[in-house]
Amino acid sequence: MRIVVKYHGIIADMVGVKTEDVDLPDGATVADLRAALGSRDETIDAILVQTRTFVGGHMADKAAVLTDGTEVVFMRPIAGGRA
Repeated sequence: MRIVVKYHGIIADMVGVKTEDVDLPDGATVADLRAALGSRDETIDAILVQTRTFVGGHMADKAAVLTDGTEVVFMRPIAGGRA
């Protein structure tokens, strides 16, 4: 199956791409996707450890199962609010 991966903000700058397609076996999870991406480059692995994962616009944990054509977005945690 093919997953659309998007890197948000500075993550795209650090990884070197904003969007890429990744082929994974059916039934793959967010953890499998992270492992596949991280296995290509230690820097990417270190970056992804510090990100939040969104699947279909909703925050997802590592056990979330992906389906063909799913859009996965990696973004940095955002803090803020009123002081």
